[in-house]
Amino acid sequence: MNTRQVHKSRSDVHDDEDIDNSSLLAQAHTAREESSIRCMSDWESNADVEGTVGGSLLPSRKLREGVAEINAATDDFREENVAENSQHGRSRREPRLFRWWSNVISRVSRSASSLLNQHSPNLTDILDGNEENPLAKIEEQRGHQGSSLDDENVSCAAIGLERVEDQDIYALRAEIKFLKTRIAELEISNKVDETTLKEEPSRESTSIPVLTPVQTLRPDQISRYSRQLLLNNGFGVEGQKKLLSTSVLVIGAGGIGSTAIFYLAAAGVGHITIVDYDCVEMSNLHRQIIHKDENASTSYVQVGMNKALSAKQAVMALNPTISCTALAVMIDGSNALELVSRHNIIIDACDNPRTRYLLNDACILAGRTLVSGSAMGTEGQLTVYNYQPTREPATESGSDLDKTSGNKNPSSACYRCLYPNPVPAEGSKSCSDNGVLGPVPGIIGVLQAMEALKLLTGIGKVMHDRLMMYDSLQCSFMNIKKPTAKSNCAVCSEHASIRSMKDSEISLANVRGPGCGTYSDTIPTSSSEQNISCDEYNKIRESGTPHVLLDVRVPRQFDMCALEGSVNLPLGELESKLEQVGNLSNGELPVYCLCRRGVASAEATRVIQRAINEQNQTRIHSVHNISGGLNSWVRTVNPEFPQY
Repeated sequence: MNTRQVHKSRSDVHDDEDIDNSSLLAQAHTAREESSIRCMSDWESNADVEGTVGGSLLPSRKLREGVAEINAATDDFREENVAENSQHGRSRREPRLFRWWSNVISRVSRSASSLLNQHSPNLTDILDGNEENPLAKIEEQRGHQGSSLDDENVSCAAIGLERVEDQDIYALRAEIKFLKTRIAELEISNKVDETTLKEEPSRESTSIPVLTPVQTLRPDQISRYSRQLLLNNGFGVEGQKKLLSTSVLVIGAGGIGSTAIFYLAAAGVGHITIVDYDCVEMSNLHRQIIHKDENASTSYVQVGMNKALSAKQAVMALNPTISCTALAVMIDGSNALELVSRHNIIIDACDNPRTRYLLNDACILAGRTLVSGSAMGTEGQLTVYNYQPTREPATESGSDLDKTSGNKNPSSACYRCLYPNPVPAEGSKSCSDNGVLGPVPGIIGVLQAMEALKLLTGIGKVMHDRLMMYDSLQCSFMNIKKPTAKSNCAVCSEHASIRSMKDSEISLANVRGPGCGTYSDTIPTSSSEQNISCDEYNKIRESGTPHVLLDVRVPRQFDMCALEGSVNLPLGELESKLEQVGNLSNGELPVYCLCRRGVASAEATRVIQRAINEQNQTRIHSVHNISGGLNSWVRTVNPEFPQY
């Protein structure tokens, strides 16, 4: 019923003294129906509120409450109006009718505001401080009105309304409209700004929540997870409640972590913490499918989005009903034990041996189960270390660390049991050097997620006593029985020498960590006189000075990209083909060695210089190493040169 209809109804009641109770009730019944229809239209226009916010109340419930309140108000009016007519006559009908109508509108507005406030807990504060709030304007104007009816009529006329009751109706409708507008603005402002996402989060700005056990599933959770709730193997509702009540720590948001994180989030793990200090590069995208093209760097002059933040963005887009923390930090002895202790299950999806040892030691000390996976080339591996029933995470930072005795003498070997002596040369085993087929780490990540789900829900047989090896080219999975824990293991035995994370770090002093070059510390470098920068070599090229450019990368890398005029002679074949180098130099042309990062070229320079010193090759004029290799060439000389 609009304002004019209200005026007409009031006029009819006032002018026709012979109107009976049935006519008045018919008007109230009409008002109730029209109000219900209008309220239904308002709520239908906001039908997506629940899906956007993820609150616990559905719009249909609010609609039913609003209509029920209108019906209750109408019934109250019917009873009170009959009583008033019998006692005071028809002269009291008009004010009673409009007090009833104002009460109905107020109730509808409160119901609508309750629903809309799910979008922002601070919506009331926003409205109170917003000069555009229409209700605030009306109240302010009413505050300036005098007590006389004439002043009131003048003030109402100034805004185009004649009565205060009409003004209330207008203000309530305007408030609802204003609330909808503010909600739309808040939704836009709450979208994560791309520039902010690319900034690395500090430790102080992140938090890992403490989850409370989920007692019952909400209707939206039943709908989201319905297909796994239907399983008859013991998962069901109880399994889903366990998932929603637990947290998982994932170390690494690369090729393995991408699929593991995706499936853990989709399955409904209550909280996921993602740790990765690295940034997204274009060369990651063929296997690290959790990241977007727009978040990757295309050259060395551009910095991509942090991988942990990029992964969190994907997680919240997939399942906004769970929580996720992104930490752009490097795992070390100062934070490993704290992070591990605050989660139920740990996923090792890293790409370096140092982090693997640190995670293994932290899980042993904190008594946490570690799901470990690795992939290289066309093969992958999967196993579970330190298996034990799922333990509750620490409630506060470091609160339970001193109380935790860990899991000494686990039933099967830990990572240090299998690999007791860290080998520095293992640093050469990385995807950036040896390559990897995209689906391989993805499959390992999916299997890691499956093991984590089994551990969290208590279903199935866990891979704690087996090591699975996957060969993608043969499409074969082979399980190898793991040995029992070693009695003299440095970390999991009764007589362990590693009793703290400081001890762990000391034992890993020479082991490659994240972001470190491959085996660079174990290969002699060329003398400083033989090293030249990419800028210096570029000047030699531009001047046209005759020389020999020897590219010592393997043929598959040389075929990807190479500087014009370079000759490919892999480092592994160099000593047997020094005569070919002498023929190229012919005793006149200096030789410049080049590789991807300047490591292999330094070794090639050393080999050639030794042959010159021993006079095995007198036809080689001189040899120099181009420091930093092609990576430095891209950074300092030609940003358009392909990088990999």
